[in-house]
Amino acid sequence: MHSIPKARRLRFALSRRSRRPFPARGRRKLLGRLLVVLLIPVVLAGTATLIAYFRTPLPNEPQKGVTDEGSTVYYADGRTPLFRLGANRETVRHDQIPDRLRWAVLAAEERGFYSGHGVSPVGTFRAVWKTGSGGEVQGGSTITQQLARNYFKGLSKDRTAGRKIKEIFISLKLDRSREKDETLDLYLNTIYFGRQTSGVQAAARAYFDKDVWQLDVAESALLAAMIQRPAYFKTQGDDAPARALRARWKYVLDGMVSMGKLSRADAARQRFPATRREWSGVSLSGQDVAVRQRVLDELYTLGIPVQSVMNGKLKVYTGLDRRWMAYAEQAMKEAREPRWPAAVRGGLIAVDRDGAVRAFYGGDPARSQYDSVFNPVAQAASTFKPYVLAATLRRGFTVKSQVSGRSPVKFAPDGSLTPMTAPGYLVDNDEKIGSLGRIDLVQATALSVNTGYVKLAFETGIANVLRTAQEFGVPATALQPFKGQAGIALGVANVSAATQAAGYAAFANGGTAVAPHLITKIVDAKGRNVPVPWRGQGRRVLTQEQAAQVTHALRATVTGGTGRKAALPGRETAGKTGTSDNNQAAWFVGYVPQLSAAVVMADTKGKPLKGLPGFPGTVAGDNVPATVWRSFMEKVTRGMPAEVFRRPAFSGVTANWDTDPRTGGSTGDAGASPSPSVSPPGQAKPQKTPPPTSDPGRLPAAGIPEKSPPAGAVRP
Repeated sequence: MHSIPKARRLRFALSRRSRRPFPARGRRKLLGRLLVVLLIPVVLAGTATLIAYFRTPLPNEPQKGVTDEGSTVYYADGRTPLFRLGANRETVRHDQIPDRLRWAVLAAEERGFYSGHGVSPVGTFRAVWKTGSGGEVQGGSTITQQLARNYFKGLSKDRTAGRKIKEIFISLKLDRSREKDETLDLYLNTIYFGRQTSGVQAAARAYFDKDVWQLDVAESALLAAMIQRPAYFKTQGDDAPARALRARWKYVLDGMVSMGKLSRADAARQRFPATRREWSGVSLSGQDVAVRQRVLDELYTLGIPVQSVMNGKLKVYTGLDRRWMAYAEQAMKEAREPRWPAAVRGGLIAVDRDGAVRAFYGGDPARSQYDSVFNPVAQAASTFKPYVLAATLRRGFTVKSQVSGRSPVKFAPDGSLTPMTAPGYLVDNDEKIGSLGRIDLVQATALSVNTGYVKLAFETGIANVLRTAQEFGVPATALQPFKGQAGIALGVANVSAATQAAGYAAFANGGTAVAPHLITKIVDAKGRNVPVPWRGQGRRVLTQEQAAQVTHALRATVTGGTGRKAALPGRETAGKTGTSDNNQAAWFVGYVPQLSAAVVMADTKGKPLKGLPGFPGTVAGDNVPATVWRSFMEKVTRGMPAEVFRRPAFSGVTANWDTDPRTGGSTGDAGASPSPSVSPPGQAKPQKTPPPTSDPGRLPAAGIPEKSPPAGAVRP
């Protein structure tokens, strides 16, 4: 009998045993052990997840720079930006954001935002799986996750699965701790939209030149579409980025329809919106550098340094009119300013009755970066004479007072005439004026009679003239070198066009001195007005009657004197020409009741202004500057009411300062005497010569006395 091998017996026994029923109790015990083995990792993982979740702090502090709002400087309209300093972001309130924009953004970024919990399970699983499998880190972020990643502190910039998990925890906590509207508002005020803008308000301005609450459905959909790829999409053209944006825009509209926030018919009526060209700062007149620097200078004088401006959330409003800036540029370019030699500087500036700068052109920046309107580039020349006249009126005299217009003459230190062979201050009139007889101050102003005005300075008191000019805004540093010198009456001090425009604004407004300024209003981050001292009540330097008398004389300059080329048809105009010795500088400063403007030209090398492109002759105040002034003023006064100047009563003392016996004058003190008849503006005439054809309002030619002038005299 053959025996069964041992191995086969064992297998047989086991097979028989395996066919025996397994006790139920044993099966339950085995399953329990298997469940324990499987659940332990799950429990441990869950416990670790809970621990990690609870240990992840809820962020409250934003990342550095994410809430920064730079300061914006605006044109006079209060909404068009001139330029921005710092981050281009402007926070708006919940009630300022229209619902159509909210739904457009949700249609683009997270249609289940209000029903979700801050995390997208599908998107998150896809991102974690892709990252964990060695692929590229994926997105899949909700709006809340984007805030967690881009707004709050606490997340590193590492592109790892661990950071993604932490982002999920933070997002869940944010969703539990914040209202949905609060989260969405935060997102809309911080998300990047391209064009260097963050937040919906800055984006609305950059793309459509509107406030966010003015956006329509199509515009809202475009901004929502930009969020996905702001650096790639293009709003104009027909290349791939432009086509991609239009497709995304259509996707947003379809999403709004599927969400029930827009009807299919309304969606079909939408047209892809036109956007403005990308904002690039002040490019209208090329004065961006000058505007920026002047604004910063004015802020600094208010104790606001540039560091505080960069992220101070200030709203800085200026008086600059965008169209008027273009008109100023046009007027200067008509005179071929961009083609002038490098040594020739010039500019135009206009201020209103309060001194707010409405427009200026300081020179072509391609020719020179030097600002020719806020910096003193030339002697004031005869545009200084109205300050001498104002000083005289402040002493109680009238413009009907008389002086001698004889030329040439020599003045002794006390203001009396001295023989031509004796030492003294030699003064003569322009050759086109020559020697005149007795004239009143209206005629002396209209014809810019040098001899009469030097006499007037002596009689008024040189110290009074200096004090009056300073009160009108001429810097003390410009006047100090000429203390006690009668030549100050002829404008030997260097002044800026801004100073002269503001000085004449005091005549236009009835006698109140103003400071030239760009900034008219400042609002801080909390909506409070920052005090701006130059916008307060200015100092009264003339009575209204005195200001009216100065204007009467300056009107005669335009209607019948040296400034006739500046006359504005159908509008009352007053002003003064000025030409320095040897025609090195030329001016016209004038005003209408609402606006004062100054035009200046100067050769910085001291050469005569002649042979310039577009004007082959010699430049004087009565030609190129007066023509530029008129060209600008004709444009800016269109539609402006044609106001009239106050008429003077000519109250005060009428003096006779004609002490020259050869013109029938007295030799004693100037006393009250009947004044000669004064022709109304437009008919002022000299006694001996007709009105000149070129500007006589220049500094006198060099007059060399036989001996050195006495102390205090000026050799012109």
